[in-house]
Amino acid sequence: DKFAWLQDDEFACQALAGVNPVTIDGLQAFPPVSNLDPAIYGPQESALKEEHIIGQLDGMSVQQVLKENKLYVLDCHHIYLPFLDKINALDGRKAYATRTIFFLNSLGPLKPIAIELSLPPSGPDQSAAHVCSNDARVRTHACMEPFILTAHRQLSAMHPIYKLLDPHMRYTLEINALARKNLINADGVIDASMFKSWRFDKEGLPADLIRRGIAVPDPTQPDGLKLLIEDYPYAADGLLIWSAIEDWVRTYLKSWHNESINVGHADLRQESWWPTLTNGDDLVFILNTIIWLASAQHAALNFGQCPYGGYVPNRPPFDEKW
Repeated sequence: DKFAWLQDDEFACQALAGVNPVTIDGLQAFPPVSNLDPAIYGPQESALKEEHIIGQLDGMSVQQVLKENKLYVLDCHHIYLPFLDKINALDGRKAYATRTIFFLNSLGPLKPIAIELSLPPSGPDQSAAHVCSNDARVRTHACMEPFILTAHRQLSAMHPIYKLLDPHMRYTLEINALARKNLINADGVIDASMFKSWRFDKEGLPADLIRRGIAVPDPTQPDGLKLLIEDYPYAADGLLIWSAIEDWVRTYLKSWHNESINVGHADLRQESWWPTLTNGDDLVFILNTIIWLASAQHAALNFGQCPYGGYVPNRPPFDEKW
């Protein structure tokens, strides 16, 4: 359907299974609040009010849907608002900082119920312009570079860990070099925003889903957590891949564990290149996370760019004012 991009269902589907399915968060309070300086960027609280969404909550109150984990948000407001003056100063260009609110009803898929478009320092608008709510986040190439450099500098090419990681490190540095001028450049949107919240121990899929309010811990489930949005392909399929990577890494490490403990690198085994690991599970988690970011998550965030972004109306990089 060449007009599917116009439909609310498709817009919501792409938030869960499109080119950027890692940005949606569980909404913990309504209206949303930013952490930007109000003296520079205006009111921190969203202009969205209860009356804007109450008619689309299937008869439930806002507090009730928050309690039952039925409201979700794509919040790009605090990330993009500081850069809008520079973007919109370009001839014929128009961009917004957005907040998109989704409602998870019991009978159907996730659906968008409000989109807020903000400009500094004037007041925001509400709009159903799906194209203005698309964004992307560099979560694979930029954050992998330190691990790749460290592996090349500190590990022998014959080291079992190097051999395990090498296929997943290929070409990343070359791509980063090309992107450094404009995508991950100093003082750019990624440099100014991503580092504030990035933590390696939260980048593994289970921890990321819990952090974003998309899942809750549940020891009765195979992966130790329960998805709050059942129809979330990135998460559901991703957990299967995460577990498969973990099994493979654990099996691989066991195959050379005795030699590494009792023999090691002879003249180099006492070098302190990494904080001391107290058990094998820590090493499994570290390697599992690195491989996940470089392979499965990289594929989810990058390989859909052509089919989703190649049709410009579906995901335009900017809006042009006519």
